[in-house]
Order: sequence, then C-alpha cells, then structure tokens
Amino acid sequence: MSNKISKNLAYNIGYQLIGIAFPLITSPYLSRILGAENLGIHSFTISVALYFMMFMLLGIANYGNRTIATVKREGKEILSKTFWNIYYVQLLMSVLVTIAYLIYLYFWVSSYKFIAILQLFLLLSNAVDITWLFYGLEDFKQIVFRNALVKLLGLFLIFSFVHESSDLWKYTLINGGVTLVGQLLLWGQLKGRLSWVKIQKKDLLSHIKPILVLFIPVLAISIFSNMDKYMLGLMVGVKQVGFYDNANRIIDIPKALIAALEAVMLPRTSYLLAEGQEEKSNYYIEVTILYAMMISSVLIFGIISVSDIFSLVFWGEEFLESGRLIAAMAPVFVFSVPGNIIRTQYLIPRAKDKDYVLSLIIGALVNILLNCFLIKPFGAMGATISTVLAEFVLYGVQFWTVRRDLDFKKYLKNGFIFYLFGMIMYLAIIAVKAHLQYNIINLVLLIVLGGIVYTGFCCFYILISRNVHFEILREKIKRKIGYENIL
Repeated sequence: MSNKISKNLAYNIGYQLIGIAFPLITSPYLSRILGAENLGIHSFTISVALYFMMFMLLGIANYGNRTIATVKREGKEILSKTFWNIYYVQLLMSVLVTIAYLIYLYFWVSSYKFIAILQLFLLLSNAVDITWLFYGLEDFKQIVFRNALVKLLGLFLIFSFVHESSDLWKYTLINGGVTLVGQLLLWGQLKGRLSWVKIQKKDLLSHIKPILVLFIPVLAISIFSNMDKYMLGLMVGVKQVGFYDNANRIIDIPKALIAALEAVMLPRTSYLLAEGQEEKSNYYIEVTILYAMMISSVLIFGIISVSDIFSLVFWGEEFLESGRLIAAMAPVFVFSVPGNIIRTQYLIPRAKDKDYVLSLIIGALVNILLNCFLIKPFGAMGATISTVLAEFVLYGVQFWTVRRDLDFKKYLKNGFIFYLFGMIMYLAIIAVKAHLQYNIINLVLLIVLGGIVYTGFCCFYILISRNVHFEILREKIKRKIGYENIL
C-alpha cells in the first residue's frame, strides 16, 4: 500500500482503538455501579434516539465521504460548494427530526422520560457532525485528535461524578455532552479549507436523490444494530438489553479494527475510480481482504475462547450471560469481514447502490422476522441468533451480486489459512484454561498465550509463503529476527 494509505490507516486504527479503549475502561466500573437494569435503560433510550438521528444524516455519511473524495482536487470553490450543499440537507433534516423527537417525548414517552430527554444532546451532536468531510479529504489526523480529547474528557467526568446507581442521568448527560463537544471541535478546522458559498436550489436538489438512495442501507444497518435492543426492551425487559449491549461492546472491537480499513479505503477507492484506475482499485480489494482476514481471525477465536472468563472478571457474576452472547456473536465475522470490504471498496465507490440496498433490505427483513420468533423464548440469545443468521443472508446476497466481477475463490484461498491458525490458538487457550482459576491474572495469561501462538504461526507462514502481498511484511520479519537470508 502507498505511504499515504498506510499513514491514514495508522491514524484511523488509532481512532478506532481510542473508541475501543473507552468502553473497555468504563464498562467494568459502570456495570458494577449502575447494574444491568440501568445500563439496559441507557441502551434502550439510545436505541430509540438513534432512529431519530438516522433521519438527520440520511445517507450523508457514505454519500458525503464519496462525493468529497471525488471533488477534493477540483479546487476550493468546488469543494466548498459541494460541502455546503450536502450539509444544508443535513441541517434541514436535523431541525425537522429534533422537532419530531420533542413531540415523541411529550406524547409517547412515559418510562425513563428524563433519560430520554438527556439523549437530546446526542441528536444535537449528530446535527453538527461533519466527520464525513474529513473522511472524504482523507484527513484522519483531525478526527483522531478530536476523538482522543473527547474520550479523555469523558473518562475524567465519569469517574468524577458517577458513583452510585442513581447517577444514570449523569452518565447519560456526560455521554451526550462530550460527543457534542467533539463534533463542534471539528468545525474549528474548516478555516482556510472552505469558503462560504451561497446555496442554489438546483445544486441542492442534485444531491437529494443519491442521499436518499444511500439512506436505505443506513436504515437497514440501523435495524441490525438497534432494532434488537428496542425489541428486547419491549418484549423481555431492559435487563436483557443490558446483557446484550455489553456483549455488543466487546464484539465491536474487531468491527472497529476492520472499520479502520474501510474508512481509509472508501475515499481512496472513490478517488482511484474517478482517475480511471480500476485495476489498482481491484488490487487493493484483494490486499485489504487478506490483511482483514488475518486480523479478524485472531480476534474471533480469541474472543470466543476467553468470553466466559472475560465476562466474569470484567463485569461480575451478574453479567455471565454476556459471555455466552459474545461467543455466539463472534462467528459472524467469518463472512462479514470480506463482505464489509466488498461494500466499501466495490459497491459504494462504484455507485452500485441498488445491489447494496437490496442486500441490506433482505438482511433487515430476515432479522426482524427472526426476532419476532426468537426473542420471546430465548431473550438476548434469541436476538443474537437472529443477527448472526440475518448477516449471513445479507453478505451472501452481496457476494452473489458481485460474483462475476471479483475472484472470491482467490481471496478466500489466500486468507483461509489464518482461520486455521485461529482455531489452533483457540484449542491451545481452551486446553490451558481448563486448569486455571477465573481471575484477571489468568485472563491476561491466556490472552498472551493466544497472541504468541497465533503470531508464531502467522510469522512462519508469511516467511515460507510466496504471496507477493506479504513481501514487505516478510522482509520486516526477517530483519526483526536478524536473519536476512532465511528461506
């Protein structure tokens, strides 16, 4: 990969790691202070607020990213014109949606009303969210700096003011407030980059249709990420939402690392296609899938192998159910990792929005249907099974739509070996874990053991492999072990 892509990937991995570290640090504390029911209330009210927030941005996150990436070299005037036209749509929808949320609070909310009111800060942060601009400009440094500052502020405030179960409102206020501050900080970086451009109705309308088309997948993705929590809260109670949400936070770790690849490659692929470099774009798809499979494999099998001890040590006995949910959720990455790369590096950059939308609609419908049958008898585990099966269907449809354009057999052949290494690591951890007590020292020991086993197998394979995509990594490994002429 080019130096710019590598640098942006490093920044975005940093951004995602900061996002991962925050819940990892706060989750054990909040689980013990607030408890499963309060965390369930927080997750339930956020799941409702997120549906309103979704209508604020519509499909702007992906559309804005893609569009900015294609015009960023056409000069400040064109860039400014494009940004303000897209943001005006976002601002208009934000005003309308905020009014709708206030109406919802007044007429329909009876339970957890105060917490639901405090979620207004999240809506306001969404209204001023221009992260998509910086993604399109491939300026990840600003996003990483902003995120680090905001997360540190959030940590300080949580540990300073949230001390008992009645402090749920403080936690909600802090969560929404620091998010809003973080979004506002990015606006300070616009000076010198953009100029004010008067909005023309004709220019504005040209963005409406593609934004609405890309809103459909946003809606479908929202069903996957939020509908489960909403239906759990309605059908079996907020405590099950608390178990499910904690499990999701851990599963979000490999998702975040893969998202780092996606966020970097979407604007880069859009730019390459605008320059007519189709072959180079396809090359990046192959390389990205290979490295994503290598990263995701260790996380999948690692998470499954320590999920039980992790849930006990991390959250306490009340959240043992979350450990079982984590193990059940993890297999989804086997097909979602290559699927997400196909989405961000093939379907969206090439404006194949219909294929993308179709797969998400089918997956979302399957998810809702299965939830209706499985949540009532099985609670959070039923929602987990529904999500895994629905995502299998979703990515199956995406693979089918691009089967003639991309060589999946080659991609899977290149990366399948890493899942074998992950399985070996899993068996090693399980064998050792059977003889250990469940405590934090042994949890760390198991994680280190898994890392050594997996890294050892990967390094050996890379050294003996003739895959050209490992050439740079192979040379680095040789230098690291001090054996220049090995193999």
